[in-house]
Amino acid sequence: MIPDFLTPFICVTITFTIIGNNPAHISPFPTGNCTLCCPIQPDRDIEYQLYTRRNPGIPNLLVVNNAATLQRSSFNRSNPTVVYIHGYSERAPGLSAATIRDDWGKLSALPWYITAVRNTRLVGPHVGGMVRWLDAQGAVPMSRVHVIGFSLGAEVAGFMGKSLAPQQVGRITGLDAAFPLYMDTGADGHLTSADATFVDVVHTDGGIFGFPTPLGHADFYPNGGRPPQPGCATDNVIYSGIIRIINQYIACGHNRAWRFYAESVNNPNGFPGSRCIRWRPEIRGNCSWTPDALMGFGADRRIRGMFYLRTNAQPPYARNITGYGIRR
Repeated sequence: MIPDFLTPFICVTITFTIIGNNPAHISPFPTGNCTLCCPIQPDRDIEYQLYTRRNPGIPNLLVVNNAATLQRSSFNRSNPTVVYIHGYSERAPGLSAATIRDDWGKLSALPWYITAVRNTRLVGPHVGGMVRWLDAQGAVPMSRVHVIGFSLGAEVAGFMGKSLAPQQVGRITGLDAAFPLYMDTGADGHLTSADATFVDVVHTDGGIFGFPTPLGHADFYPNGGRPPQPGCATDNVIYSGIIRIINQYIACGHNRAWRFYAESVNNPNGFPGSRCIRWRPEIRGNCSWTPDALMGFGADRRIRGMFYLRTNAQPPYARNITGYGIRR
């Protein structure tokens, strides 16, 4: 562990952005529990940023066990409460967070993926503490809390759910839950259907950055759930810089998960899925495509199973029920 007196000098983080891309969060040293790690201070390193219609651009900071921060904030008990947890190398307000809307950026900074994976087990219970506190303050009951996590954020959501047991939040949405270093951990080591009353998962980069196997009560596989996703091609980025290549090609399919969900907020009926695996005409199957469930914001908490669908290659990604036609 890096000595405390050196921390201000070497435990720094840098956020850089190339226009049109997701900001990347980089640290010269990892933050965690290791020989060369910067020390973790959860109450400092994890932020809860509240955005409402009254403050859509500048967040209120909520601090666990500090009732004054809640009372001074724009928190409205009558509105739905959604907690969004970003993924690896992001920091609020990153592109995915700003598009959908808890920052643990310092604990998930590039290039320290292994440390970030370990930190998800610490961040999850911390988020659970915030949820318990909001419930105890009478701000929102757990049953009405919806937690959305992208990539490593989905695993944080899972550890949050495990820390609350036997109580549960109402819903966890996992957006392409992280697969590397989680694939062999078992049910106690990654997001599962036991972590909330309803768990829905969107799979877009299965077998690479995201889990290919079902994890929730309802699992959606747009375009088969594996790369390459439509619109993610090398010829689109051949003359681009390295960060654009990472975002638009290497992680393009992975990022599609939050992009689809963000679009579903404004178009909740746009992503119908079918139990029939024939999401493409040439796929053989003794079934007919029928709209059995909605992926994203409009998902019914009573649905169970695996669902398949197609999307467009470019925004708007939604094909909608009326324009889906399996033979188009």
